[in-house]
Parts: sequence; structure tokens; C-alpha cells
Amino acid sequence: MSDIQERLQRLLDGELDAAEVAEDPALASLADRLYGIKIQPVQPKKLRDFEDPAAPSAPLPATDMMIEVIGDVALEHPPAPAAELPPIAPIPATPESKGKKSFGILSYLSILGLITVVVNMFGYLHSLVGSMCTNACANEGHTKMNLMELYRLDSINGWSLPVTEGVVGIPDIVAIVGLLAMTFLLRKKS
Repeated sequence: MSDIQERLQRLLDGELDAAEVAEDPALASLADRLYGIKIQPVQPKKLRDFEDPAAPSAPLPATDMMIEVIGDVALEHPPAPAAELPPIAPIPATPESKGKKSFGILSYLSILGLITVVVNMFGYLHSLVGSMCTNACANEGHTKMNLMELYRLDSINGWSLPVTEGVVGIPDIVAIVGLLAMTFLLRKKS
């Protein structure tokens, strides 16, 4: 890394002290812009420019050094007028009926599913699809479809005892709680 880059990095890291910053006019200007620190840059003089105490003092000639001096800018230039922005167009309203309609359909489907699960728990769906199982299902009192084994309705394993016999299955409870939660959440949104 070059010396200039290293000094700039040290300035940005805050590791340079004021004396080191004052030695470099560019760093002094950057410190003023970045941190608001006013450091007077050192005016270097050549040995020949030093005055002899015995010699009469004469004004120093203007040099062509690259020293940036920033004065009170606010007083020199009036602030620019603010640009006129075009008025903000109103945001178009979203159609409310479209969103409510989809939530309404899902809500009604969850209510229909809840009714179907409750009717199945009491064994009333056996009359609709009970012909799939042999007479053994109805003879033993197995009139409720097992929700976890709907694919086995053609055997005794797809059926179980209804709630009236005191049997409640975990899938039935999960289905009821899930459908109730879904119904309330969807009703709340619509």
C-alpha cells in the first residue's frame, strides 16, 4: 500500500492525530468534510522564504499550491430553490369482493368438512358407503370410517366403532380441532 493510501486509511480509521492531519492539506480537507473537524493546514515555506530578522519584511508571493480552502458556503451562495415535485397519484383501491369470495369458499368448505367428520363419528356415513365392506362391518357395529385408513374401506380394518359406543379416535379429534381453527380463522379474515 502506498504512503498516501496508508495515511488515508489511518484517517478513516481515526488513528491520525491532528498534527499529522495538519501536515497534509488534502487530509485536512477530508477531515473537515468527513468529520467536521477544522484543522488549519500548515503553510509550508521553503528555506529561502524565511525572513531574516535583520531584513525588512516583505509580503510573500502567492504560490500555486493545491490547498482547498472552504469558507462559509451558506453566505456566499443562496440555497437553490426546491424542485417542484408532481403530485402523488392516489393508490388504486383493491377490489374487496375478490379476496372475501375466496376466503368465503374456503370457510364454507371447512364447515362442510367439519360436519362430515362429526357425522362420520356417529356412524351415519355407513349407510352411504357401507356397501363397500362386507356384512361383518355392520354386524359387529363398525359403522365409522377410520380417517387414517380410508383406502381400506373394503375390509374390516377401514371401519371402527362409532362415538355412541365410547370410541373416539385421535385422527377424529385432530380433524375436528384443525377444521374448527381453520373455520374461525377464515371467518375472521372475511
